Amino acid sequence: MSTIKDVAKKAGVSISTVSLVINGKGYVAPETREKIMSTIQELNYKPLHSARKLATKMTGNIGYIVWDVHFSEVEIFYSQIFLGMEYAARDSEHYILLTTVKEDFNPKTDLPRFLKYRDVDGVVLAGRVPHNLIKYLEDQNMPFVIVDYGIPGKVYNSIVIDNFNGAFQAIDQLIKSGKKKIGFVGGSFYHPSIKERYRGYKEALEAHGIGNIEYFNNYSFIKEEETSPEIGQNGINQLLKNNENLDAVFCCNDTTAIGVMNELKAQNKSIPKDIAVVGFDDITSSSFCSPALSTVRVPKLDIGKQAYKLITEIIYHPKETPQTRTISVEYIKRKSS
Repeated sequence: MSTIKDVAKKAGVSISTVSLVINGKGYVAPETREKIMSTIQELNYKPLHSARKLATKMTGNIGYIVWDVHFSEVEIFYSQIFLGMEYAARDSEHYILLTTVKEDFNPKTDLPRFLKYRDVDGVVLAGRVPHNLIKYLEDQNMPFVIVDYGIPGKVYNSIVIDNFNGAFQAIDQLIKSGKKKIGFVGGSFYHPSIKERYRGYKEALEAHGIGNIEYFNNYSFIKEEETSPEIGQNGINQLLKNNENLDAVFCCNDTTAIGVMNELKAQNKSIPKDIAVVGFDDITSSSFCSPALSTVRVPKLDIGKQAYKLITEIIYHPKETPQTRTISVEYIKRKSS
């Protein structure tokens, strides 16, 4: 295995010059830098992670934290974002460390080990996370990015989904296909993404001259719980009870939509002939439903890549003004609508 001494000898420079190039510090003439990089590749030299940590005061690690309820077999949305970060980091010197936190998180007793020992240079928080965890990161001056979440009145570096326009597109397409009695089934508005999707649902109906207060009261089912197939099952039952003429349902995400579809089939309702169903997120299982679920595709891997890009920018430029990057989405029409 080659060493830094081997690189210096073959490139005809000092060890300290090689170290400057590896760690991106100090001035090195472009032609010398190019020669050193070429030699590193030729000798397949891999700097020791521990040595780089000592030289740069950086760990080379980036934490990825998600609420444990989000990280399940049913709700694979955030694991795909993690995978996108992993893909983006493969050609870098960074390692992505994954952990989960519980809802009743206490920084004194539940702090992830990589935060307890300050073994990360920055953190990506995915989905709904405890607010006291965010406060802890602020107090510790730890760079962080929030993905698919937000706190009213606070401005953080964040990656958000264009939830409003995604929902608006879905409802617009349902109306153009002839549907006019369109219900909404969703979970807690504590998650801003769901709140925005509901806003898109309402404004699309209003834009077509359909929605009003009475309509939304009758055709909306919103449960102050985390989304689940059970919310979908309970929601469609309530909507059918209130509205015999229901002809379509827009769900806050695919997990909820799958619950709606299962209940409709249990009641021998034809999808989409009797009732069309549309979800949001385009999780893997949505295309394998029977019938295949129409949904709004969220590019989850791209979100992860953008999150990695933003957190690395913040790590190296911590004084930059916080920014929000919005990820576009796309309506995908399948058999369920």
